[in-house]
Amino acid sequence: MNLRQLLRALIARRRVFFVALGAVVLAATLASLMMPKSYRATVSLLVDTRDEQSLGDALRPLVLPQERMSYLQTQVDILTSPKVARAVAQELRLEEIPGALAALGMKRGRGGRTEELLVEVLRQNFKAETSQSSVIQASFTCADPRWAAAIANAYAQAYVDTMLELRVAPTRKAAAWFDEQLKGLRANLEDAQAKLAQAKLAVQAKATQHPESIPRVVDNAFVQQLKGELLHGEEKLQELSTQYGVNHPVYRRQISENQTLRTRLQTEMRKLAAGAAAAGVEAGPDDALKAGDALKAGVPGPQAADEAVLVRNVQSAERAYETAMQRYVVSQVDSRASQTNVEVLNPAVAPLKPYRPNITLNIALSLFTGVVLGGILVALLETQDRRVRSPEDLQSASRVPVLAVIGEEGRRSARLLLSPPATVLRALPGPQ
Repeated sequence: MNLRQLLRALIARRRVFFVALGAVVLAATLASLMMPKSYRATVSLLVDTRDEQSLGDALRPLVLPQERMSYLQTQVDILTSPKVARAVAQELRLEEIPGALAALGMKRGRGGRTEELLVEVLRQNFKAETSQSSVIQASFTCADPRWAAAIANAYAQAYVDTMLELRVAPTRKAAAWFDEQLKGLRANLEDAQAKLAQAKLAVQAKATQHPESIPRVVDNAFVQQLKGELLHGEEKLQELSTQYGVNHPVYRRQISENQTLRTRLQTEMRKLAAGAAAAGVEAGPDDALKAGDALKAGVPGPQAADEAVLVRNVQSAERAYETAMQRYVVSQVDSRASQTNVEVLNPAVAPLKPYRPNITLNIALSLFTGVVLGGILVALLETQDRRVRSPEDLQSASRVPVLAVIGEEGRRSARLLLSPPATVLRALPGPQ
């Protein structure tokens, strides 16, 4: 059966076709009117990759499209997670409100499973979509328009709170961990500083006992002057010993003067040695070697090497402590953040028209379905009860030549019927 034959069959059996079409459209319309209505409320969320309340660079701007889409898909997964749905149910206290349960098509259950079932229903009726932009469209569908808008907005707020929790919780743990580490690092630094101070005190004590071994003390101008006077006094004492006896007053006075010069020299040298040692003790670890060069010049090699090791230990402990302190400050600031990189762009409002059923769409689909069903019924009836409706049908059924056409061929056929037999015979096709 070709298209022309099908059209002729549809025209001939148009009652069957229109009955099938009308039955399908009527059934679809009645079903649409009888179906329970569902309302969908949508909230728009703006997700930005920047973070203003952070000292770190964890949330850097995403440039590559793959990174951006992956980040947005992660946000959609968080938004549709059971954690957010459970937060919505607890925030709105849906389990305790019969109207909310009725809007969700639920009844208050027993055995403590109402909350779990409620979470599953919320996830089934919630949908989040994103595109190339940074806006996520989150929608919720239920039988009550007001509850649809309320639950959609609660989803947005629960999502923002969850993002803040996911951001702050790790930084709080990191801050607590760094706080514990800082105690140990501070103890190590104080221990290294104490050991270095003890070593410097030992160097100071040795320097005060042997000040003549320190070049800085020996090269002092006043010390050189005292040494010169003492040397001159010793020479004069040698001369007096050749002239006078050991008990002569002049000889005894020179001995007393030499002893006074010697005492002044020792006192000045110890004072200079103590000052150099004090400068080395008070200097920081970076300047300790420079400040104590004069002291270590008179200290044995192993002891000077040990002090250098202690200085390096202090420097290493200070660097570790400062690095941990910086990380601790960053974690402390991030753990006190009060906002996220998510903002509600457009809050949900109660919809005026139901989302389902869509009567216009259902009628359009029923028209298409009715046309197809009517065509199939006509084709089946035509197959069971085949009739001749055109010369083409007659020629396809048998080899008998067509002598005349009544009705359907119009004026041309009528002229052929009224023409003389010879003209008709010429016009008609001959036997094949």
